[in-house]
Amino acid sequence: MSSLRAALAVGALLAGVRRARADDPPPLILSPPAPPAAVAPLGPSDGASPARRLADALRRFEFGDYEGVVSELAVLVEAGARTLPPADRLEALRAYGIACALIGRPTAAEGAFLLLLKADPGARLEPQLVRPEAVALFDAVRGRNRDALLGAYRKGRGRRYAVLNLLPPAGQLQNHDYVKGYALLGVELALLASNVTSGVLLYSWQGEHKDFPGHEDAPRALRPLNWVSFGALVSVLAYGIIDGFVVGHRRRLEERRVEDSLRAGAIPF
Repeated sequence: MSSLRAALAVGALLAGVRRARADDPPPLILSPPAPPAAVAPLGPSDGASPARRLADALRRFEFGDYEGVVSELAVLVEAGARTLPPADRLEALRAYGIACALIGRPTAAEGAFLLLLKADPGARLEPQLVRPEAVALFDAVRGRNRDALLGAYRKGRGRRYAVLNLLPPAGQLQNHDYVKGYALLGVELALLASNVTSGVLLYSWQGEHKDFPGHEDAPRALRPLNWVSFGALVSVLAYGIIDGFVVGHRRRLEERRVEDSLRAGAIPF
């Protein structure tokens, strides 16, 4: 009897388990996650301005993405990079030449280095900052093209005339001191205007007896202005003349040193 009761209890338990399983919701089947979308590699800045291309190229250069540097600057350098300001043009040619040298494009690197040296014969690559293969290629380009570089340097510097130093700011402009030259020109014009204006007023207002009728106080104000402006103008002219000769002499020595270095195929320091 007891065994029968035990068998009935087990049967009821199994029936309850089956009913519980039948009432359970169907299992949730999870689909595998979709693979992440492929990220396209960053390409050249199509349609970007030359300045933007250069900025992107220099950013790539800092991270060692030399292929990216070439892709950014190829269009600019193939046209001589003449759409860039002079300083930016030199930087673009330098970065493009180094990048080409490091990715195995020596012909393109030599072309960029030659353009760089024609624009700036004193340019050099620092061995502490640039890998030796790029430095060696750059120096080789300088040595092979020393005659052409010397001619380009002489053509670019222009001729100098000592007589222009007697006419400031012509001497400063001849020495490529443009800021100083235009500053001198502005000061000279202001002093000359003050001197001429005060002199004309004094001449037109003075009477037959130099008593300035109707403008009795004018001489006390205008005469000092006339004398001071004249003295200051003479001083500025004297400074401009001396500066033109001194700076011109320094520039000639510098140019001679660069010429000697280019003639010898050495690096101008």
